[in-house]
Amino acid sequence: MINNLTQPRAISQQGGLALISVLLIFAIVSVLATSMIERQSLDIQRSGNLQALQQARAYSSGIEYAVRSGLRLDYDNNAEVDHLLEEWATPHTYPLQPGSAEIQIIDAQSRFNLNSLHKTATNRPAQIQRFKNLLNELGLDPTIADRTQKFMDEDSMVDNDYLAAEVPYRASYALFKHPSELLLIEDVDAQSYRKLVPYITALPVAATININTASDKVLAALSTSWSLSDADTVIGNRGEKGFAKVDDFWSSAEVQPFTGSANNNSTSGNQNTKEVWDKADFSVNSQYFEVFAKVTLAERIATIEMLIYRNAQTGEMRTHYRDYSRTEARLPIVNNSNSNAAGNAINNNSNTTQGSGGI
Repeated sequence: MINNLTQPRAISQQGGLALISVLLIFAIVSVLATSMIERQSLDIQRSGNLQALQQARAYSSGIEYAVRSGLRLDYDNNAEVDHLLEEWATPHTYPLQPGSAEIQIIDAQSRFNLNSLHKTATNRPAQIQRFKNLLNELGLDPTIADRTQKFMDEDSMVDNDYLAAEVPYRASYALFKHPSELLLIEDVDAQSYRKLVPYITALPVAATININTASDKVLAALSTSWSLSDADTVIGNRGEKGFAKVDDFWSSAEVQPFTGSANNNSTSGNQNTKEVWDKADFSVNSQYFEVFAKVTLAERIATIEMLIYRNAQTGEMRTHYRDYSRTEARLPIVNNSNSNAAGNAINNNSNTTQGSGGI
């Protein structure tokens, strides 16, 4: 009698357990299915992103070829002078299917060359002072200049300063290959670097400053006695198409006190206390061009920065580096008070927001 009463209860319990097992299996299958769908979706998205990136980088290779062709044409037209009203200095946007390509070429020799601080530079003390002037102009610590030149010079023996850092490393004791190496210098943070990056470059030690393309801040840094107003006067003197030769710049009233000829005529007896510039530091044409390209394809963006060298004697070109990490071109801030023709030319040639985005 008891067995007959307990049998239905046992069957009921077994049915309940079976139902729970079915529901549990269903839940597991649902989770697995959802996970598989999400993973498949991510794989599809990742494949799409990778395809778009590869396509964008393929366009970048085409852009590099087009830029080289344009710079070669500029060389063939006039190899003696480069200025801001030439075609290469104008930003361009080209339509793609689907998307666009934006190209900006900047004269790398319009900037201060960090490698001029190296001990092999013929006028290293003057270059160190110019870098300090630039740092002062930007509201940054001028002692960064001293730390930078020591970072390149094995005789300074500053390894211990960097080995004591939270993440230890050694000083390079070598020329910079890229301006971003400045971030390795003690007390140079990302914010300071962003302020500096539109005005600095890393070129061979002997690379000149193109006085036809240099910004007001770079020109003002040439002398401790110069201000932005003096630099703007020089920019006004060079005009829209720049100085035809360095002698025109050298003979200008603003530059004459630094040429040495004014010192030779001095009767003060303190000639050594006056600044004397080296004419070899300057040029009116350029060999190094920084190219920034931004390719947008179906809402996916790829960017590239390149440094292209153009031989002054033959016009032949080679690419020094390709940097895929930058997000914007490194453009100097235009001085709004500069109303001369050259200043207007810079403004007219730039249709993009000027800044130094990215690191």
